[in-house]
Amino acid sequence: MKGYQLLMGLVLALAFSACSDVFFQQPYRVLLDPPQLGYEVDDQGKITVVGNNAYVQVAPGAPGGYLERYEYVVVDDSGNEVFAGASLGSGFVGVEIPEGKEVSQDGQVQYLSKKSEPFRFSLDGRVAVEHLNQGAPLNWRAQVTWFVRTLNGGEVSWTQEYQIKNPLQP
Repeated sequence: MKGYQLLMGLVLALAFSACSDVFFQQPYRVLLDPPQLGYEVDDQGKITVVGNNAYVQVAPGAPGGYLERYEYVVVDDSGNEVFAGASLGSGFVGVEIPEGKEVSQDGQVQYLSKKSEPFRFSLDGRVAVEHLNQGAPLNWRAQVTWFVRTLNGGEVSWTQEYQIKNPLQP
């Protein structure tokens, strides 16, 4: 009897861990190329912000919708806001997000990871100037909160961190 209970417990644990990937996983992530936010400085001290291509990675089974907007703060090496109290960053995106599944003509559902069309998302010039003025510290980060409106009317938001880097080469 104990062997049976142990076996059932193992089966339940494995089933729960498999389900947790689907049910508890963040359904969306915004990935950048290059993967950090950054800038270059030429010999005359001119700062050029490197443009990032971004896209939304959609988990299998996640609903489609629209990446509507974002808000962000910049934190230093200690985790303190660099421009505390300032309205530094927010914006409208308006990128369509595909559904994380496909339905074949015979009605079979296949759950897939998908990604949105690319959009531009780059470092703010004010942040680049301040980062350079502070000696280009290694652990400054942009904490970006993304907001998705799903096709079923729900709103999903999450926060991701992106390292700020100099030099960042395109």
